[in-house]
Amino acid sequence: MERFTAPQYDCVKTCAGPWQVECLPGDGARLSRLAFNGHDLLTGPPPAFQPPRHGWGAYETRPVYGYDDCMPTVDPCRHPAADWDVPDHGELCWLPWRVRAGAALDCRVRSRRLPITFRRRLEFDGPRLAWRFEVRNEGAAPVLFQHVMHALMPPEAIAALRLPDFETAFDEIRRAPAPIGTPAAAAASILNLPRGHAAMLLLRKVKDGRVTIRFQDGLLLRIQFPADMFPTLGIWWNRSGYPDEDNCRRSECAFEPIPGPGSSLADAAASKTCLVAPPRSELAWRVTWECDAPAGAK
Repeated sequence: MERFTAPQYDCVKTCAGPWQVECLPGDGARLSRLAFNGHDLLTGPPPAFQPPRHGWGAYETRPVYGYDDCMPTVDPCRHPAADWDVPDHGELCWLPWRVRAGAALDCRVRSRRLPITFRRRLEFDGPRLAWRFEVRNEGAAPVLFQHVMHALMPPEAIAALRLPDFETAFDEIRRAPAPIGTPAAAAASILNLPRGHAAMLLLRKVKDGRVTIRFQDGLLLRIQFPADMFPTLGIWWNRSGYPDEDNCRRSECAFEPIPGPGSSLADAAASKTCLVAPPRSELAWRVTWECDAPAGAK
């Protein structure tokens, strides 16, 4: 079988205190590296890549790693207010962006299908990283969308989780309620997932937007997101179970604040929980990551 040759992209690199970041403007402003004091928080590029032979979605036709933005949907769907079949994982991850590195890493892109400009700005303050997002609507009508942070991490590096309280849990792969009632039970179900399996657990109507991740080396990562805008926490946990083809399976996980009950903009719009950018105005929000190195670490 002929193997895929990944295109080469220019890389923007920046260091700010304990943070090291690498960004690929031509590849959807993908963060190919995000590290704290040399600890890589994200998955890196695969040494070789072979796209799946079967129908796993367009997103799987190129290397999947690091961080990118899923907008205006994750799952492909018909846009509820536009004549557009939105592709797998949305539009923005497929577009070239404008990126400027300085005291912050400022990334901007203009949609080719909606009258919006999207901005992702990373601001560094010691152990704290502020992800600032802004959608500017240049049109005369409201724009409906989802935005999901797609920060892929190595699950084998994670030792423990603290998750928020929630109202219900849902298994998005099986499309069925999950018999999980507490944050501790949710964490256990994820951490104990056998190798060769993948899960997408949706914690709906979270009580607050706080997640704490403890890595095997003792590093703590505390995530805080606005739960009033993102009422669902999606946890993607893939222990070499997806895509289920030889030479294609990956080890990755993600903690995804979701504006809606799940990964589809169509469902979020139907439940009136999607995000809305007002006409001739903007919508902005912030997510913070804060790292706490273990005692004795440099």
